[in-house]
Amino acid sequence: MTLSTEISTGPGSDAPTGNGVRADADTSTPSATRHDLGGEWRLTWLAGPDGTPAGVGDAALPAQVPGEVHTALLAAGHLTDPDVGLGEPAQDWVGRSQWSYHRSFAFTPVPGARTDLVADGLDTVAEVYVNGRHVGAARDQHLAHRWPVDDVLEPGDNTVEVRFASAWDAALAHERAHGPLPSPYDEPYAHIRKTAANFGWDWGPHYVTAGIWRGIRLETYAGRIDHIRPLVRLDADHGAAELTAYVRVEAPAGSRVLVELTGPDGRLAAHATGEAAGEEAALTLTVANPELWWPVGLGAQPLYRLTARLDAPDGTVLDETGVRVGMRSVAVDETPDALGTRWALVVNGRTVRVRGYNWIPDDTLPSRETPRRVVARIDQAVAGNANLLRVWGGGHFADEHFLDACDERGVLVWHDFLFACAAYCEDEETAALVTAEAEQAVARMSPHPSLVVWCGGNETVLGRHHWGWADQIGERGWGAYYYLDVLPGVLARLDPTRPYVPNSPWSGTLDADPAADTHGLSHLWDAWNEADYAHYRDHDPSFVAEMGWCGPAAWTTLERVLGGETPGPASPLTRHHLRAIDGMHKLTRGLQPHVPTPAEGADWHFATQLVQARAVAAGVEWLRSRERCAGAVVWQLNDCWPAISWSAVDVAGIEKPLWYALRHSFAPRLATVQPVSPGPAHDPTGTAGLALTLVNDAVGDWTPEVSVFRVSLDGRELARTRLEASCPANGLVTLPLDPAVAAPADPHAELLVVEADGVRTTWAYRPGRVLTSPPPVRTVTTSYADGALALTVTAESLLRDVCVFPDRLAAALDLPPYALTSDTSLVTLLPGETHTFRLTTRDGSALREAGIPEPVLRLAVRSAEELTT
Repeated sequence: MTLSTEISTGPGSDAPTGNGVRADADTSTPSATRHDLGGEWRLTWLAGPDGTPAGVGDAALPAQVPGEVHTALLAAGHLTDPDVGLGEPAQDWVGRSQWSYHRSFAFTPVPGARTDLVADGLDTVAEVYVNGRHVGAARDQHLAHRWPVDDVLEPGDNTVEVRFASAWDAALAHERAHGPLPSPYDEPYAHIRKTAANFGWDWGPHYVTAGIWRGIRLETYAGRIDHIRPLVRLDADHGAAELTAYVRVEAPAGSRVLVELTGPDGRLAAHATGEAAGEEAALTLTVANPELWWPVGLGAQPLYRLTARLDAPDGTVLDETGVRVGMRSVAVDETPDALGTRWALVVNGRTVRVRGYNWIPDDTLPSRETPRRVVARIDQAVAGNANLLRVWGGGHFADEHFLDACDERGVLVWHDFLFACAAYCEDEETAALVTAEAEQAVARMSPHPSLVVWCGGNETVLGRHHWGWADQIGERGWGAYYYLDVLPGVLARLDPTRPYVPNSPWSGTLDADPAADTHGLSHLWDAWNEADYAHYRDHDPSFVAEMGWCGPAAWTTLERVLGGETPGPASPLTRHHLRAIDGMHKLTRGLQPHVPTPAEGADWHFATQLVQARAVAAGVEWLRSRERCAGAVVWQLNDCWPAISWSAVDVAGIEKPLWYALRHSFAPRLATVQPVSPGPAHDPTGTAGLALTLVNDAVGDWTPEVSVFRVSLDGRELARTRLEASCPANGLVTLPLDPAVAAPADPHAELLVVEADGVRTTWAYRPGRVLTSPPPVRTVTTSYADGALALTVTAESLLRDVCVFPDRLAAALDLPPYALTSDTSLVTLLPGETHTFRLTTRDGSALREAGIPEPVLRLAVRSAEELTT
């Protein structure tokens, strides 16, 4: 990196001095101050349904801000944990009630300055009062608001009150006024600009929230900076970067804006100054030889610091702020191919093969989504070899903690605008709200290099094509105006540097069938909804933005909420925590080809988790073996409550077997066995034999040592060969396997094993329930070293997919279930082989040495053969 030539966009070209006020400044003009109004407020119930519990309205309750009514009621003891048992319907009255938040604060007027009340997020329908006088209103959870309050503030003590109406009632009123529109649930979520998942989803509960869910403050200023919107463009050869800093201001005439770019090494990279004409100053900086920001695994993530300072005509510093930026380019490759059209992300000129997860709200109550918790989830994605998170459109916009963590780790972010699975009214009020929230979100998120794709929404175009909407919609608008006009218009004005796709799935035009694999983005749900996971191999798409399979949360996570019931199909509370449509039927159908269906308890729990892991891994590895497919984004990384869902990590933060399976399947360098012509579930090999595909998403060529051998299920080696192959960086190579090695004599009694650079993968010629595996025999020993617990498993017979469940062991070590984690899981051992699983605490503290009772070990260490023999 070298220092750029100084650029001036107005008279003079002084660089910021960094000391706040120039030496000759007249300090009579006040600088901006911000007074946080967060902390403890008082919460009062105003009105609600007949089922409201007695005593709720008797007195004001303490309520933390940011927060929700639910969290205040939980803290005050007026609400039991709604995740537990049937607590969900018992809290229904909360979302149907009206509430008041209020507090007092001291205020001292500042001569020459004005004061605004700023709310970064009110959920959702609110009226705002200062000293009893109405100052503003809110109708959109996703909007920040600013209201002038000079005329109503008094020196000394003041009061602020935010009164919330029922979002439920408001949505129903809009639905009655404009007519119902189709959605997958009997809820009016599409009629209000609020987190859609609050109204229940096929993985989450029905908690209709209210409250001051993001920050609230007073801002006093003579001039202020609203935001910096940096747009970066790289030269084709990456030899220089042009950064245009759009600085939105509110300032006296003659004020000046100064911007300064500091490199990752802390040295000045560029600066510029210009007059604040109108509401925005645009200052362009040039950086020679920029340090490029790369996705994880492809390079480093250097971040520059861009600061802006607003100076009054008298030289006083009115306001200053800063953001971090990364130097990178991003585009989408939509080159036509033999089947249709490709869809691939290109960062800094390199195609990035995506290995990703969908991200949902990490809690039903957003104030519990602490930065520490969110960062822990992102770290689990990275540790699991993912390189992209898709923020789904039924939640809320990502906050700075999420985006900063992705910037620092090189995690790409695809962000939906907030539309999901429904038709949306195109009335004037809704269109204005959608426009405003898009403008705010695009401007706020523009500094983040991790943000690489904006998407208009989730499955709304799919719904129009395939969910029978035509009769109900008639000639009314259903949302296309937003996806094709409003949102691309906002991006064209505010951020034309990032790709935009109108919807997911998407086949290029509104009239093209979005369910087709031939063009653009696909969602693969037929395997889960209708068939076996072998049918993932029916597809050869360009890019998969959703695919998934259900499985239960960790045993201890479910145990906490089931009220003593044994997890399984006969448990009413298990069914209550499973929201997938026909979910129990689909879970059972998914087991049937692979394992005898366990009735209840630990075997049912293990079987459903194991099949979930195998199903999604099989689909992902098939897609990664296809030259055409540039990405597989799994539904979903995280959970918002204790559930049987598609997540890889449950709400307690415990990794399911699926997470371990995908850590293998998402490996940047992967060796995967695939059928040349895929067969059905009972004969997945098909009739044309097997091939080995090497996938190399890394930066260097890969020449692995590959051994391929076939064994009988009793452990005898039947055939073996070694392969020599080299796979180029960002490429894949497919090698047909010699039938003399890969074709079984008895498909019910043999297994193919491949080891590439010591990493093992296997291929079963038949599903597990019809394999003739001998009964499992093993020994498990425990020892402690360096503060860790070592579980050593010795196989005396074939043990496929040996899983360790640390949460089952935690109690024996006086730890909470989440505290313990294992380095590996889903390990296949041939007779005579040994593997040691290393268990450690997540916080790095040393484990207390304790004996593990045999019954606990038996449930904490499982293998597939326990289910099938």
